[in-house]
Amino acid sequence: MAMHGISKHSGSAGGGGSGPVGYFISDQYYNKEAGVWHPRDPSPQVIEGDPELMIQMIDVLEHKHKYMSGVLSFTHSDTEKLKLHGLTDAIEDITGRLKEVLFAGIAPEHQHILIVAHTHLQRLELHYVLPRHNFEVDRAWNPAPPGKGKYRQFDALTDVINVKYGLDDPRAPLRARVTKESMWEPPEQKPTRETLNDFFKQAVVEGVIDNRQELIELARKAGFEITRVGDNYLSMKPPGGDKAIRLKGEIYDKQFISRDKLADSKTKSAERAAYLSKPAVARRYKQALRERQEFVEKRFKKALGIVRAGENHSTIQKYNNTKRGEIIEIFGSNPNNSTDNNRNSHSTDNKLVTPHDKFGRKTDPVIARAEQIISDTQQSTHRANSAVYRGTKLLAEGATVVKTVHQRLETFGSLNYAFLPSAPADIIAGLGESGGAMDSGDAEADKVLNKKRSEFGSLNNKLRHIAAANKKNSAGYTLS
Repeated sequence: MAMHGISKHSGSAGGGGSGPVGYFISDQYYNKEAGVWHPRDPSPQVIEGDPELMIQMIDVLEHKHKYMSGVLSFTHSDTEKLKLHGLTDAIEDITGRLKEVLFAGIAPEHQHILIVAHTHLQRLELHYVLPRHNFEVDRAWNPAPPGKGKYRQFDALTDVINVKYGLDDPRAPLRARVTKESMWEPPEQKPTRETLNDFFKQAVVEGVIDNRQELIELARKAGFEITRVGDNYLSMKPPGGDKAIRLKGEIYDKQFISRDKLADSKTKSAERAAYLSKPAVARRYKQALRERQEFVEKRFKKALGIVRAGENHSTIQKYNNTKRGEIIEIFGSNPNNSTDNNRNSHSTDNKLVTPHDKFGRKTDPVIARAEQIISDTQQSTHRANSAVYRGTKLLAEGATVVKTVHQRLETFGSLNYAFLPSAPADIIAGLGESGGAMDSGDAEADKVLNKKRSEFGSLNNKLRHIAAANKKNSAGYTLS
């Protein structure tokens, strides 16, 4: 089954691009249960992108949130299914669809991403990271904006992958876990969450609680503070704990009104089968792409209208530089004042503003390098495709020649040269009364005509020799 997870980390805590990139390409991983480091064998494989360039593209951003990262993970059994389709081809197809969803509405030359494959756990994991920046218009951009829409859209992606390759459905009712672990959580919280999940799950199994409300009451009796109640989760703070823990799963969902309803999976399975029919999956996937594209085009409507109307790259760069130049710094009496303080002291009368292009100067070389890599890759692909096309065409033409050469040889051997005209002059008889010179009176024309007459004579001699040899062969002589 393909499962998609989005990291909650975005560089807002001060970490740069080396955090996610370093984790992706490291040749070791930390086993939390054993508390030891293990080598990744085989080593991580970069599927797309340049790790060093991605770090630079992330670090140069001045936004609070600098990047988005996530993972597409597959079970061991489904990894084996992908191998039957050809693992390399499957990865190329899957990552292509991932990019199609992530970058819907973003021009191809501005789709910057790093994708790294991990297989050291005998199953496939495709980790990815991309800058939270739309380089086409030079604006901050979140590929996974707040709200439920992103989960529906990425579910459409995983459904397409699972249905196409015949993988298990992670959200099948018969497979659904009573409790669900959150991905990318701080490791120090996991033991508490696991303990709580085991405790409440056992309470459901033993009949101590029959619905979510009884679960909440049991938690309160145990000394937990219920901090938030959502449609599909509960957040509670353990006794003496500083932070609340969010618990997700069917027993924490508002739909958990009885154990009998929780156990009824036949109807759910039939509904899920219809939900995962190929037409339904394709329809939801196309809808997800439309939603994401419309979001980008609406979010950057004015800037895109200017950029995409540019005649060439220099026009676009000129626009970007102009826009960056409009970013201003307000200088008060103290140059070291914070931006907020400076903004408070701003006055339109004294016009204490100056153009600020520090961001542009830092990003231009990085963006140019990234765009050049993408351009070179596209050109290399085009040249390779052209070479393959030319090679295929030549092979086809060669096959045609080989196929017909035998027929040509047979035809050549069966010709009866006795019926060939005795001379080229016979072919053009009647064109001139003299039968010879046929001078036109034009020196240049006569020169050309005489040259052709000479060539015909040489050809006629060769044909006579061939005809004579053919007669000897038919009379029993052997050709040398």
